[in-house]
Amino acid sequence: MRFVHFIELLLIAGVLIAIGIPLFAKLPKTRPFATINPTKEEYNHLLVRKEEVLLSIRELEIDFKTDKISGEDYENLRKKMEGEAMETLERIEQLEKESKKGRKSTTKNFTLA
Repeated sequence: MRFVHFIELLLIAGVLIAIGIPLFAKLPKTRPFATINPTKEEYNHLLVRKEEVLLSIRELEIDFKTDKISGEDYENLRKKMEGEAMETLERIEQLEKESKKGRKSTTKNFTLA
């Protein structure tokens, strides 16, 4: 029986060492995450939102063609979604223009895509 207890003790010690080394080792002084560029994050969010709105418009058209919504509701919802799509596209263009101006005036290479 003593040999079995010795094996168990070795297994427990091995597990404690395997878990303890990463927990108690010195952490590197570098940052694990990159800095966040708020302009780039907004740009990426707007691209996703644009796709969502366009998909919503397509679904709305399908619903209208299959008579799931009335013509009046269709027109109201479509105008609302098109307005949101236009605002999103205008903001995307504005961010792209600001990015191009920033690249021309500074030596920093900043791209949104």
